[in-house]
Amino acid sequence: MTKIWAIVQANLIRTARDRQGLFFIVALPMILIMVLGLTYAGGGAARVGYVDEGGGRVAAELLAGITGDAEVAIELKRFDSVDALRDAAARGYVEFGLAIPAGYDTALTSGGDSSVTFVAPATAKASAVRATVERAVSAQAAIFRAARFVAGRGVSFETALATARERAGHAPGVSVGVTSVAEAATSNGINLGAQSQVILFMFLTSLTAATELISTRQLGVSRRMFATPTGIWTIVVGEGAARLVVALFQGLFIVIASALLFGVTWSEPLGTGLIVVVFAVVCAGAALLIGTLARNASQAGAIGAGLGMSLGLIGGTMVPPEVFPEEMRTLSHATPHAWAMDAFRTLMVEGGGLEAIAVPLAVLLGFGALLLAVSAARFRRVLLTGG
Repeated sequence: MTKIWAIVQANLIRTARDRQGLFFIVALPMILIMVLGLTYAGGGAARVGYVDEGGGRVAAELLAGITGDAEVAIELKRFDSVDALRDAAARGYVEFGLAIPAGYDTALTSGGDSSVTFVAPATAKASAVRATVERAVSAQAAIFRAARFVAGRGVSFETALATARERAGHAPGVSVGVTSVAEAATSNGINLGAQSQVILFMFLTSLTAATELISTRQLGVSRRMFATPTGIWTIVVGEGAARLVVALFQGLFIVIASALLFGVTWSEPLGTGLIVVVFAVVCAGAALLIGTLARNASQAGAIGAGLGMSLGLIGGTMVPPEVFPEEMRTLSHATPHAWAMDAFRTLMVEGGGLEAIAVPLAVLLGFGALLLAVSAARFRRVLLTGG
């Protein structure tokens, strides 16, 4: 155990002396968390998501009424299902949501009743945008209420509707159902940025830091250790543990620093810690594998950066997964990133407990075990044969 700790300590000292590496471990994640928080949480036009299952003229008029409000700048984003809209609102990608049912046009133009559903996270900005959407819904409802009232007095509904549109009043109308999809503390952009950056940077930094293992091999440090009374598995475990400690330190640092500096609420601290620990195992295995496959430090750095960014993009840590088609969202779960993000979402958005993240954690452990087994076998071969 003493020899393993000595290997870990030597790696940590090298990491601490690398100022550029420390910037990526400590400073850059905090900067990006703040940038993502500002991007998703404020500034510019308010984002209103909508689902239009019917796609008729009346629904289009309602949406036009929302964007035509002069008091608030509104940007509409379409979603394919109410579930996707709820998820987007809970994650903070939209400030407010509106679901228009399939029979909306038919019901209203035939003199009947219909309803829309509001989807809203419990945030101050959602309340502000809600007033704008409600005004548009009420204005359209008033037109159809007036048309129905007149049509009952010997005038055709079509004629009454045309007249009501010309003399739009302010009568109450369409019934509204409101669904709160998340607590206020879990619906802001800073929380969203913190979750994604923990996963992205733990993996990316670990892979790019695989260059240290290349340097250790090229300088002959590993082979000199092997020449002493030090077992080969002691060296393998020591190098793997060093990568695990660095990944674990960065993950916990981002969690703690984001909570202290930006007020991020990491609900279920034990669950959050388990996600970080298990994903650190994945990172350590991936770093050790890159370090044994690459021929030199430049190659390891290029492979690590490219692979880390690519998997981060596919896994949903760089862009919202809602922008992907369904097939791409399914493919993203071939990466450990997507499973880690699912676990964070279960804890911080859906309010689940430890039992709710058992499956994502088990999958991440599987990723980690596989990567560590392959990389350890490969590293042992490198030490024994130099190939």
